[in-house]
Formats: sequence, C-alpha cells, structure tokens
Amino acid sequence: MVSPIHPAVERRARWLLRLLVLWGLAVVAKLFYVQIVKHDFYAELAEQQQTRLVEIPAHRGTIYDRNGHVLAISVPVETVVVNPAQLPNVEVAAALLSEILNIDQNKLLTELKAKVEEKRGYYKVAEQLTQDQVKRLKSLKLGWIQFESSSIRVYPNDQLAAHILGGVDFEKRGNGGIEQGHEDELAGRPGYASMVTDVRHRGFESVVEVEPVAGNDVTLTIDYRVQYELEKLLEEAVVGNSCWTGRAMVMDPHSGDVLAMASYPSYNPNDKVIDMQARQNLAVQSPIEPGSVFKVFTIAGALEEKLVKPTTGYHCGNGKLNLFGRVIHDHDPYGYLSVEDILAKSSNIGAIRVSQELGEKKFFDYIKLFGFGSRTGLPLPGESSGRVLRLSKWSKSSIGSVAMGHEIMATTAQLGQAVSVIANGGKLIKPRLVRQVSPPQLNGYQLRRTSFEIPMEPSQQILSPDTVVQMRKMMEHVVLAGTGKSAKIRGYSVGGKTGSAQIYDPKTKVYLHKYHASFMGFTPVNDPKLVTIITLNGSTKYGGAVAAPVFSKVTESALRILSIPKDLPDDPKSEPVVEVSVNDAPEAILSEEKPVEEVENSGVTLTKSSLVTPNFSGMTLRSVLELAGKSGFRIDPSGSGLVRSQIPAAGEPVAYGQKIKLRFGR
Repeated sequence: MVSPIHPAVERRARWLLRLLVLWGLAVVAKLFYVQIVKHDFYAELAEQQQTRLVEIPAHRGTIYDRNGHVLAISVPVETVVVNPAQLPNVEVAAALLSEILNIDQNKLLTELKAKVEEKRGYYKVAEQLTQDQVKRLKSLKLGWIQFESSSIRVYPNDQLAAHILGGVDFEKRGNGGIEQGHEDELAGRPGYASMVTDVRHRGFESVVEVEPVAGNDVTLTIDYRVQYELEKLLEEAVVGNSCWTGRAMVMDPHSGDVLAMASYPSYNPNDKVIDMQARQNLAVQSPIEPGSVFKVFTIAGALEEKLVKPTTGYHCGNGKLNLFGRVIHDHDPYGYLSVEDILAKSSNIGAIRVSQELGEKKFFDYIKLFGFGSRTGLPLPGESSGRVLRLSKWSKSSIGSVAMGHEIMATTAQLGQAVSVIANGGKLIKPRLVRQVSPPQLNGYQLRRTSFEIPMEPSQQILSPDTVVQMRKMMEHVVLAGTGKSAKIRGYSVGGKTGSAQIYDPKTKVYLHKYHASFMGFTPVNDPKLVTIITLNGSTKYGGAVAAPVFSKVTESALRILSIPKDLPDDPKSEPVVEVSVNDAPEAILSEEKPVEEVENSGVTLTKSSLVTPNFSGMTLRSVLELAGKSGFRIDPSGSGLVRSQIPAAGEPVAYGQKIKLRFGR
C-alpha cells in the first residue's frame, strides 16, 4: 500500500514545477529576444569581436634609370611579432627569440617586460627575417609567435643617386627625392580584407574586400653610369681640396634631361639612421651667389640687345673702379679689354661696364628670362627659387654686384637651365628628371594600364641664333686662352666659364678667404650635347683651379659613356690654331695669367708706373717679343703676320703688369 504524499511536500513540488516552468519560459523568452528580436545587433557585435579589417599594402612601384637599371625596389619580407600579454614566460620567450634571431637577449627581455607592464598587445620583435629563421620559428608551433608579411624599400646601389631618390618613412611613404615627389604614382592604393580571428585574436580565415592596386614604375632621365662617375669625382675633389661641400649636374641641353645630379656629402638611404645634413640636395635646395659664371648672362643680354659686340672695347680702369662710393677691383690692372676678353679674363670692371650698357631694367628682365628667381619645376621637394631682388630693392651699386654674380642667388639646376639656353640654340628648356611612368611588372605580367611619357614643357626662345653663336665662341675662348684652360677635353671643343664667389660670413659680416668655386660649360661647342655644372663650396682656390679640372674629368667620362663623337683630332698638334703661336716666347713674358675672379673690397693696391706704351706697329711677333722682353712689358697677341693695331696706343701710359693687346694681320 502506497502511503499518501504529504500535503506540504506536494505543495513544494507544485511550486518547484511552477518555478521550472517560469524559468523555462524565461529562457525561451530570452532566446527569442536574443536570436529573433536582437539578432542583428548581437550578430554585428559578434562580428566586431571576431573579425577585423586588415589593410593589404599595395606594391610600391620600382624606380629605374633611363637604361632600365633598378635604382629603388620593394622586396617582400617576414616580420615576427608577439602579444606580450599572452607570453607564458617572458624570460623563456626572450631567450628563445634572441637565440634564433641573433639579437641581444637582455635588451629584448627589457623591452618585453616593459610592454607587459604597459599591457600592450602587440610588439614587433624583428623584421627582414631569413628563410631559415622563419622555418625555425614556425617549427616551434607556439601560438604566441605570429608572422606578418610586408615589404621593405631597398636601394641596390646604396648611396648612388641618394639625393635624387630620397627614401621612405616608417609608414612606407615617400620621404625626400622622387620617392616623395612622385608619391601618388609610386604608392598605388592599398586593399582591405576581413579576417576572422579566434579568442587569441589569431586569424584563421580572411576574405578580400578591396583588391590593392600596385603603384606605377617610374623611369628617370639619369644614367646610372654617368651618375656614378659624377659622384666619385665630386667626392674626390671636395675631399682633395679640403672643401666643405660640393654640388654638380650633367644634363642634355636640348631635351632638358638631367643625366646626373650629385651633392656631397651623401648618404645611404638603406641606413636606418641618416645624418639630416647629408640628406640635403644642395643642387636644388641650397642656392648660393654664383659669382663670375653669371657674367655669361650679363654679356648675353647686352649682345642680344645689340648694345655690344665681342670686339667692343672698354677701359677697365687699370683694375680699380669707384662705383657710387664703393671700390671694386680686378685681380690684374687691366686697361682696354674687348668684351671677348672681359669674359675670358673674368674682369669684374669689364662686366660692370657691359651691364651699365644694358641698364637696370633690361638687365633685370634678362635675369628673369634666363629663369633666375623661379623654380625649375623638378619633382624634388624643397626646391629653392633662389633669390633675385626686386628692382625697387636695388642700391645704386647693385647693378655692379649682380653683373659679377653677387647680390643674387641661384641653384645648380638654375645655372644648368640658363647655360643650356646658349648650348641649345637660344631656348629656355626646363630640366626634366622623370622620363616615363608605366604600370608595374608583377610576376612577369604587366598590368593593363597605360604607360605615358613625361613630355618636355614648351620652350621659350630668348636668344637669337647670332647671339648664341657669338656666346659659344667667346666661352670657347675662355677655355682656350682664359681662366678655364683646365677644362679642356682631348678630342672635344669646350666652352665654359669659371666663377669664384667670395663667401660672406653673416656672423662676422666680413668676406672669408673661401670661395664658391665653380665651372659651367658645354661640349662640343658647335653642337653641344652636354652641359655640366661643378661647384665646390669652401674652396681656398679659384674655380679655374679646382672646379674646371673636375668638369673636364666628369664630362670626358660622360662623353665616353654616351658614345658622343669627337669634333677635334686626338693629336693636339693637329688641332686648329686659334691664336698666333707663342712657343718661342720668353716664359717671363707670356706666363699663364692667374684666374681673374670677383673679390669685392679685396684690398688690392695698384702701383702706378711711369712707363709708356712702345710703338709695335708693323713689327713681327719675334721682334715684339724681343722688345717687350727687354722693356718688361706683357703682351696679349692674336692673329698672324705684322702688328696692325695695339691697345693701349703707342705713347699712352701703362700700369705695371698691364698687358698690351696686339692684333696681327697680313
């Protein structure tokens, strides 16, 4: 017989049943609320917790020289990272990782402990792992060791063209040079992927949402072989002459293509730590007073306006000129000089006389026409426009300073652009550094995007053919018989100009016995193919002594590399004779004249002499040399035959050391 259930127990059972039913209903209601009513909300929340959007970096375009030689390229690398918060044992992790990765264990341990204390969830241990290191780490199968695939920018030629190329920062964005100037073309566009992660935030499934677009390749105008020679010879010259810095450029005057551009000191963009001063591209970012090379443009303007001819003569004040209370000197006490010899001998006073013919307004206009005071437009960050003072800022003596390359500042790129006007037939053509932008070559297949050439900008004719021919011949005379003799190149005719701008110290407010020593020129003279600019900063010697030899070596190398044909015989004995032979002249009379450069307030004292000029009319060269040798005169002969004219004229007083210019004829 079954005993009856006690009423109290039955009552408790009913309440328990009711509670179970209510609990079940609550669970069902909650499930209905979560899965039906709030389904979208919780699904989105779960997705946010379990998935993350990962950026897929775009392949950065490659930079080539004009011959297809790789100058900058991105290569894939593996990076090992850890989550410090998930490390089971920091000491063990540091010992393990340091042994495989060959890094300092104590330094790694210190950094890991710091990240743990900061509760950081990400720490990059090492980049650019070798295949062996990746293999050893993956074989451990430790969940807290993770890998990331990325790329690094590599410059295979180290410091070659470093100032042109620039580099990339830690975000893989261009930082200086073409890398920054053409960032939009090189960088491409990143893609994005949705990645599903586990509780430890390790990815196990991903879906590409947006495909990355690779950056374009960029082909430069530079020739890496010419660039190498320029950098090597520039460094040798700066170091060998104990200069501060150097800057140089080689370009094609017809297309504006920059074949090479260099600054010293240089740097290696592959290095992680770089001297910021060495990164400065002096050729475009640091303008200087150009000095006597600027006399080329002073004279070119006067020739174009038909105010002077190469044979026009000016008296150069026996080496001294008082210009509105300011005394300007020449290094030698010149009397009458033709415009041709003003350029060849680099007479400051002669250049001032020519600029006065032009007048301030026209002179200023030509300065602007040659491109000074404006950026050349090279795609390099930080390009300077130089400095050209407004006419309203000119003092009374400014025309004299500017005529010889002072009170004006220019970059190497501007000088290259300006002298190319004379080399290419009178057109102002902007320098060009990028030749082509094209789709990248990936896995042997070219993406279907259009390549395009970077066109030359429209040119402006600023000099007539007559002026160009006259200027070329006068600049050739500078090399044959003037201050630029060290710029000669065997087998090639050369035209150019020396310059030695004395450096002004703004702190002490005095001119130092240091110079911006320069040479700018072109070759061959009748059909120039190359323009080269060399400047050594902080030189104790003049441009004709230190910059002209570098011009000769650099340009000769470029001519050989580019297979530009010679226009003169190799044998100097068979070269055309431009001036009368003076092989029999006494060395004391026809000794090579020291370079004549611009030095303001140099303190040169001229010694007056009571000598008078003899009458050389109708005499042969040998008779002239004998008479001059006995009397202690210096002569400047040209032509052949008998003396037909002389400057100064017979009977005129002549200063000690002044040359007597003699024209021979038949």
